[in-house]
Amino acid sequence: MTGSQDTAKDAAVQAIRAADADRQAAQAAAREAQRRWEAALVAAVEAGHAPSAVAREAGVTRNRVSQLVSARRAAEHDGRGHRAPRIVPSPFG
Repeated sequence: MTGSQDTAKDAAVQAIRAADADRQAAQAAAREAQRRWEAALVAAVEAGHAPSAVAREAGVTRNRVSQLVSARRAAEHDGRGHRAPRIVPSPFG
């Protein structure tokens, strides 16, 4: 290979690595945003709002809100603190 081909390959590899780092950062940010959103739903129910009203406002099912609340309560009961486990939304809506 010539020097210019090596330089082009090196640049391509660097671009891939930079894009992968950006992708990983975006995924981490998305996971954190999901965790905060789920915690906000649980906090709303714990503040006295009806699970059905919280679900309607959030655009999810009441069952999903109830699962999040139950998971939080189970975590607290097990002594794991206030961290709500992440529940992945169903791909079936």
